[in-house]
Amino acid sequence: MEENTDFPCFVADTSFMAAYLLNGLCSDELSGCIKDVENVIQNNGQFYVPPLFWYEIENVLLVKTRKLKNGEVKISKTDAMDILYDLQCLPIYTDPQPDAEIRQRIFDLAEEHNLSYYDASYLELAHRYNLPLKTYDEALLKASK
Repeated sequence: MEENTDFPCFVADTSFMAAYLLNGLCSDELSGCIKDVENVIQNNGQFYVPPLFWYEIENVLLVKTRKLKNGEVKISKTDAMDILYDLQCLPIYTDPQPDAEIRQRIFDLAEEHNLSYYDASYLELAHRYNLPLKTYDEALLKASK
């Protein structure tokens, strides 16, 4: 399948979208995600994610609401709910549950690139739709090149 060049779109993994959504908590080197996300939004583009993405991103937010040893939290539950609302307003296409053929390709990519099955699901999605993959995961970034 050829990439649609009429508007910007890419596969976004959890590390990338978490950096965007939690941008106040991220280091400066991760701030490039803001420009990429805003480009998609301003130009009627789309983000592609596997179904797993929603579990992963909500788990990131859940962990951020848990108390640290000193009793503080990184974000409040209200902040987490606001972030989830913002996330649901983004132009995100969730790929359907993969069939047996796609699951086999994910398995093969995970094996070939020494990735988790979870991470390989993002790589397979990017390959299948011929889209760039945006990630801050070093192993996944290397595999996507």
